[in-house]
Amino acid sequence: MQRSFCIALVPAAMLAVVIAANAQVGKVTCTYTSFKVLQGSQPGVGGINDSDSVSGSVQTGAPMMEGFVRKASGTVTTFLVNGQPNLANKINNYGTIVGSYFPSSSSGNQLGYKRYSNGDVVTLNGPSGARSTIAYGINNAGKIVGAYVTSTSVQKGFTYLNGAYTTFYHSGWSFLEPHAINKQGVIVGDYLDSSSRTHGFAYSNGQWVTVNVPGASDTVILGINDWGSMVGWYLPKGSSTSRGFLYKNGTFSTVEYAGKPSFSVDGINNLGHIYGDGSSSFIGKACHSYWRTGRRTRYFGSTAAFWSSSTL
Repeated sequence: MQRSFCIALVPAAMLAVVIAANAQVGKVTCTYTSFKVLQGSQPGVGGINDSDSVSGSVQTGAPMMEGFVRKASGTVTTFLVNGQPNLANKINNYGTIVGSYFPSSSSGNQLGYKRYSNGDVVTLNGPSGARSTIAYGINNAGKIVGAYVTSTSVQKGFTYLNGAYTTFYHSGWSFLEPHAINKQGVIVGDYLDSSSRTHGFAYSNGQWVTVNVPGASDTVILGINDWGSMVGWYLPKGSSTSRGFLYKNGTFSTVEYAGKPSFSVDGINNLGHIYGDGSSSFIGKACHSYWRTGRRTRYFGSTAAFWSSSTL
């Protein structure tokens, strides 16, 4: 018996996740631009905006981590936050980057930050009672999403806008990590179940949807655009090597880079351009999804064609 589910989070968000139990995972190939920042490597937490500016972190010396922003022209700027190493996460269309840092070398707890394009920084202490705070995502309205650890060591999610924090939490899940937020306020991320397996989720206005790549033992969602397309990474069952994925129009696809599955796809912008990691970091454009059935290969158009007809 074929089993499927469809849950619309809220009418305004227009996000629906439809997954058949016997669904296949297709493949995505794109036109790629590869790059490296200095001689370091970027962890899979960065983002990409509609100008193809990319944010992330680079190791400039053990264990020194600095944030960076790479313009579409290839110009790279690295930065400290309040004189300290930091992990930079998402970037919005105004060049504002969010992330986290340790306020001193002896501190064991992180603080969030918002860094404007001119370099000015606002520290985010988190909701009342927060012991540690990480800012993960920001949309173009300036709304920030992240995670904080309470005084009782429970990790919860928060949003931040105009000086006010709003918290959210699912009592049946642990280690909640909200990674991104789109224009409609739909939040995506991951959580751990009672068996310590990682699952993706989408959340809006008090409603939750678990999102798993078919055939995966673990799924992490790192990005969502305003059209509801999502990216992240997953572990195929029986494998210890992650693979980057793209979800759009009801279909999950593994993102291939340099002829091999990528390790992670960290962000997606509203043009459908993706930022991820394989043998090097990459920006992918003009992405096409396909899968093979027997001797035939079925193609599913470009990203632009998808957006002209998508209901997500």
